Amino acid sequence: MLATRLALFVAFVGATGLAASRLSVEEERPYDIESIPRPGMLAWVFLGDRTLAANLNWMRAVQYIGEGRANERGWSKLYPIVDVVTDLDPGHGYAYQVAGTILGSVDRVEESNRILEKGIRNVPDRYILPYLRAFNAFYYDGDWTTAGRYAAVAARTPGAPPHVRQNVLAYYVKGHRADAAIAFLEQSLLEAKDPDTRKAVESQLKQAYLERNAARLDEAVERWRELYVVGPLVIEQLVATGLVDEIPPDPAGGRWYVDAGGRVRSTAHPYRFARPEPAARRPHEPGLDPARYGDYAR
Repeated sequence: MLATRLALFVAFVGATGLAASRLSVEEERPYDIESIPRPGMLAWVFLGDRTLAANLNWMRAVQYIGEGRANERGWSKLYPIVDVVTDLDPGHGYAYQVAGTILGSVDRVEESNRILEKGIRNVPDRYILPYLRAFNAFYYDGDWTTAGRYAAVAARTPGAPPHVRQNVLAYYVKGHRADAAIAFLEQSLLEAKDPDTRKAVESQLKQAYLERNAARLDEAVERWRELYVVGPLVIEQLVATGLVDEIPPDPAGGRWYVDAGGRVRSTAHPYRFARPEPAARRPHEPGLDPARYGDYAR
């Protein structure tokens, strides 16, 4: 039995070496993965050494990813091979991260989501995995609520940079879930252990309150414009016409006004998150780097 397994191991390594040593570079096709064995069989072939089996198959995945003509060949094998690698070694955090990023950028978002969610379950201390899943949700799917939920997971992971918490606020606000952002930030404030963090969370919490209250007035302004086309001249007209029962307070301490685009803003703090752009209208680039868009929602 041992001899059989060793023979299979040698055959596997030999086949890999043969594939990598083809001489006619001009005539060779783009590197592809011809077959993907099942994890159980690989563990048996590698004498129970699942880590070794995972590492050697990760090398196959790296070669597959690094092929210069990868887009010509296609990406259908990336998810299956990384799925095998992470079945053999569930703690291989980098495999989830790389595969999730690439699959999203080549229009295989569903597969990207599946491998990232697997990584979130198996490597819960790697904040970048839920962060990337949040990116997929808002950038490719226009699903701001799901983005906020995964960004909140990322933000609570030890070692997550402070800007992730800002993304939680932005995603939930754009998903019309400012109350969810407020709940998350209020809990973050209770857990903050240093003055700088508390100051940052307090600022974000004030923005969340502002967004929530302004959004309520935005809805009333839209109804006003459906009735009267232009205006209102002052916010108080919304109460006079019964479109709102009362004017909610401005958390920034200023006064509300309606800008030229029909959005409600504060005289003390006019900044608000931009309205979400439909996912279908966003630019898509092969090889898109989510790190460039970490603050896209701002």
